Amino acid sequence: ASIIILILALPAVPTLIAYMLYKLIGLSGFRRLFSYLPKESFMHSLHPVTKLIMVISITVSAALFTVNTIVDVFILASLLLITLPFWYLAKPTEDRIRLIIILILTQWLLVAWGQSFLNPGFTRGVGMHRIYIFPRMLHWMAYSVTEEGFLYGFIQGIRIAASASAALLFITTTHPSEIIYGLRKFKFPIEITFMISVTLRSIPLLIEKSFTVLNAERARGLELFPRGARSLIGNIKAVIKIFKALVLAFFPILVESIRSARQLAIAATVKGFRAYKDRTYYKEIPFRKMDIIVAVFFVAMLLFFMYYQGLFSFF
Repeated sequence: ASIIILILALPAVPTLIAYMLYKLIGLSGFRRLFSYLPKESFMHSLHPVTKLIMVISITVSAALFTVNTIVDVFILASLLLITLPFWYLAKPTEDRIRLIIILILTQWLLVAWGQSFLNPGFTRGVGMHRIYIFPRMLHWMAYSVTEEGFLYGFIQGIRIAASASAALLFITTTHPSEIIYGLRKFKFPIEITFMISVTLRSIPLLIEKSFTVLNAERARGLELFPRGARSLIGNIKAVIKIFKALVLAFFPILVESIRSARQLAIAATVKGFRAYKDRTYYKEIPFRKMDIIVAVFFVAMLLFFMYYQGLFSFF
């Protein structure tokens, strides 16, 4: 009985979340979520270096902060709350707000669910409130699902939510060329900055290609979610058929991605990429007073979290 519960329950949560994510957002939603949206706003006008400092400060603070009391949970959650005014200043559309909330909440839930049985410190310890104990043959991988593990995962989800919110804010309000410009100001090698920029640019394009291929398959009769009552054997055959169709759909996406990468490489070579050690820029972005104020705020926030953690104990 425990093995049957394991087979049904263990993949149920991530499968349900993936299904809900697909139904609520869809592939086109992912494309819009990870793409730059030109707009006249406070966040769009900020210097890319300032926005990079914001992302680094929030991410490092979330990673270093240790939660020991309930007060610490609220302090950690403040990192996520800090991004909210900046989202307001970015003037996102209602559709984008909905997409971001759905993505962050689903990732939060996935982390909490995974940590509830994958973290040995909260699954094998004495005095844990166990919800489910795995069959003995799986004790080498996971022992039990506990309330403490879920709570730990919930706290870890706050870290991921704060970092993801800051990163998405940066990606959606910063042009890819400005991302390269900002990274170069941090003395990143041009090869690394170019690779990061191409990756960020390729994510929405890859999702769009996937959306196009799947729509073409659906136009030819593919049902991703078959309707009507079926027997168990019929459902298994339908799932196998869908899996085969998705595997076959992967090949045109891969071929098109390789073709686009080759075209990009040719374009970069024609424009003299890496021809000289130092790159010149068509436009220099000056620092404004507001850029400095925001950058100082996030640096001070990072120093506060480091001091709160006792990393400056020599003071």
